[in-house]
Amino acid sequence: MVALDLSLPLPATDSLPGPAGVELARRAEDAGYGTVLVAETWGREAFGRLGYLAAATDRVRLGTGIVPVHSRSPTLLAQAIATLDELSGGRAVLGLGLSSPAVVENWHGVAFEPALRRQRETIEVVRAALSGETVEYDGELFDLEHFHLRFDPPRTDVPILVAAQGETNVELAGGFADGWMPNRIPVSALPAVREHVDRGARMQGRAPAEVRTVPYVTTCVLEDGARARRRCREMIAFYLGAMGEYHFRAVADHGYRAEAERVRERWQDGDREGARSAVGGALLDEIALAGTPEDAAAVLGEYEDVADGVVTLLPRTLSRAEIEETVDHVGTLAVD
Repeated sequence: MVALDLSLPLPATDSLPGPAGVELARRAEDAGYGTVLVAETWGREAFGRLGYLAAATDRVRLGTGIVPVHSRSPTLLAQAIATLDELSGGRAVLGLGLSSPAVVENWHGVAFEPALRRQRETIEVVRAALSGETVEYDGELFDLEHFHLRFDPPRTDVPILVAAQGETNVELAGGFADGWMPNRIPVSALPAVREHVDRGARMQGRAPAEVRTVPYVTTCVLEDGARARRRCREMIAFYLGAMGEYHFRAVADHGYRAEAERVRERWQDGDREGARSAVGGALLDEIALAGTPEDAAAVLGEYEDVADGVVTLLPRTLSRAEIEETVDHVGTLAVD
């Protein structure tokens, strides 16, 4: 067993409506996961789901993983996370990110840039609101006067984590957040990229150790190890081939450019199976917990040296039985 804090993002699929999501959250809680996260893309809204989960769980932390900073005002985010913290008895976690120009501009009708400035000011306003004091904020994007929550927030220090890939965004996470959530950056590259977190923290007069590293790791752990590895290859090929530059560069810029290009080329040519098979074993073990419980234990041991926890990101193609088996296996491998 390894000392890592586990987070489970509930799959954002039609097969997991409210009651099914509750069952999975309870299963994760019983299995030893520390946190259950809810993503927000273009389906179910995050905070409503989290309030439902708060009433159905007892110990596990509950958070957004992630919501974009563009889709709500900073004060509304503060209201939402303070409300969740109250409903859950102090178990809330706020995960924020930038999303992408296509999502933000096409689906929300909001200008994406200046994205990094918006993220910084959002964090600052949320922290100010959670302090319980009246917010007077004079920023480049937000100019607020006389805002005050109409109830006492249960905690002034709800953890704020930022999903960040690029160097400047990673520095911002170090300067203003409580945690950094990279996605698909190879485990061997995490220490080098983490240096940007530390630099950002020092630039703001903070101790780098105040900022946790909690990477997203594609995860499928089954007794049938070969099947689990196929499932993870399916997800990785999809993200490298179809989900834009952020995910592609996370792999390509950290030692796997030729392989990432081969996957993307085959995917865009319509050769889905060829793209999946182009995800080699070495890359798979750098960005995924994929295989048998024994395989996963070995990889988790590598994360123990460079991270404070892992977010076990389940492939979209998993069946309900495969999801449950993965949660149970991974829960036995790590302790908070």
